[in-house]
Amino acid sequence: MTTPSSTPSPKVSFWSVFGPQLRLYRWQILLAMVMVGISGTAQGLQNIYPKWLFTYVLEPKELTTEQRLINLLMLIGSFLLVTMIMRMAMWHLGYRIFTRVRERIVLHLRAQFFSKVNHLCLRFHGEHPSGELFSYLFGSPLGNMVNFVQHCSMFIPASIMTLVMTLGMFLLWDWQVALVLIVGSLACVWMMDVSRRKQHVIWKDFQQVEGNVSGHVADLLRGSKAVKLYSMERTVADEFNQQATTIGKKSYERDVKAHFEWMKQEGLGYLTFSALMAICTYSYLTGRIDLGTVTACLTSYAGLTWPLQTLFQAMTMYASAAASAERLGTVLITASTTPDPVGPELPVPAQGTLALTGVAFAYGTETILQDITVSIPYGQKVAVVGPSGGGKSTLIQLLLRLYDPATGTVTLDGTDLRHLRGAELRRRFGVVPQDPFIFRTSIRENLKVARPDADDAALRRACEQANAWEFISQMPAGLDTPVGEGGSTLSGGQRQRLAIARVLLAEPPFLIFDEATSALDTLSERLIQEAIERNLGNRTAIFIAHRLATVKNVDRILVVQQGRIIQDGSYADLAATPGLFKQLVEGQQLL
Repeated sequence: MTTPSSTPSPKVSFWSVFGPQLRLYRWQILLAMVMVGISGTAQGLQNIYPKWLFTYVLEPKELTTEQRLINLLMLIGSFLLVTMIMRMAMWHLGYRIFTRVRERIVLHLRAQFFSKVNHLCLRFHGEHPSGELFSYLFGSPLGNMVNFVQHCSMFIPASIMTLVMTLGMFLLWDWQVALVLIVGSLACVWMMDVSRRKQHVIWKDFQQVEGNVSGHVADLLRGSKAVKLYSMERTVADEFNQQATTIGKKSYERDVKAHFEWMKQEGLGYLTFSALMAICTYSYLTGRIDLGTVTACLTSYAGLTWPLQTLFQAMTMYASAAASAERLGTVLITASTTPDPVGPELPVPAQGTLALTGVAFAYGTETILQDITVSIPYGQKVAVVGPSGGGKSTLIQLLLRLYDPATGTVTLDGTDLRHLRGAELRRRFGVVPQDPFIFRTSIRENLKVARPDADDAALRRACEQANAWEFISQMPAGLDTPVGEGGSTLSGGQRQRLAIARVLLAEPPFLIFDEATSALDTLSERLIQEAIERNLGNRTAIFIAHRLATVKNVDRILVVQQGRIIQDGSYADLAATPGLFKQLVEGQQLL
């Protein structure tokens, strides 16, 4: 078994996750930001128009009515030009560009995350419920990061330009007024940074709870059949209410704390406006500024509120985006415990002997297999039997390289499986589990999972070999019949025969049947047993079995108990030899 490295994991940050995507589309994003910056400049200019209205239209007493009207029309014309072209058109074009880029980034990150999760080992999937992983793809983590980038691209450039324009005009009008605004703005920025750090902790805590609740609720929904069978509707409803209450309390706590941070920022803004009114009054009374400038100062400050709030909102959004990036990035840097070989890949042998030599394996601190040494020549039919929890399924998972052993080697035709790509190796195996997974699509598509290029003749032949064509041909749409979520419209025997047909379609050299008939009725078991025996051919076949009918006709039986192979021989030899196998037969635990 490959153990995690003892070296510290790379630090995960928002920029380590999102940065490569931003660099990929940097020129489009830059163009969008320039356009939005022009829009912000226009907003700054809009704040000056009240002063110009007083200076060029309302206050001059020497102007005639006609001159006053001309000045007003020129002022209105230039205002509309600034508003329509610089403000609205530039902002909309920038938004269109960035929205296209945003969707490409989201698509790439989802594909990257899904591909990573899809290639991680079973150990990872055992530690992370599917509901949690689904929330990463379509829930708040990715959404928080995208929203932050969109906010920064679409609003921050405009906010900065508006701030620069407004503060610059204030410096031209009166340095004391500008000083009040600069001090107030710096205080706001400082408070934003303090709030950002607090918000990061708040959002990280919330998203941890959200992921746990999402996974729990997804489990409740997936278990709908068991809920019906055991009349658990009330219990499950109570459990859901408990989970909903948990997320509700956490949402309340998050929003109240975030709102308090916002109120502190808003309160500082009110103090700054009060100081601005005082200094404007003083400057007007002392003759340093006129009434138009006073009006422009007050309206400009109102115009400054939006950019400052936008900057504060960006700080808040960064906190949630950084917490999301930590969650998403932790998965993206997770190393598989069954990594593909580095360097030149060895070809996967088409056939050969399967061998385990000195193999031991553990889940965490729990030892599952120890000192396993066994060789299975190609073409041999082998049954693996023993008490539940003895390590039978783990033995098969090692052969499929779903796990690597802690010690020892697993080989195919003399090649250590660690030197082979896991996906390529598993294409040599056809596996029929006890409860096969059937996708929510047609029978045709479920079969073509094993061989996408198979034509209808090949599909029918595989179904006939698996004794599945009889029920498929009677369905309204035949191969194109949808089978519902998890194959819910099929019986257990039908799902099992469909799984066998899927395996036979791929024509693999190795077959594994993991208790394939243990949960079926007698008729279904007979049909499946016939299909299996008829199609084994010269392939290697391994059966994890509890049924006497399954183990009677194999070449060899391995008896596994407490992680060790304690007996190895034919049915006749083991049934006549004192030991666990004879006890299982006589005690009818092999039925």
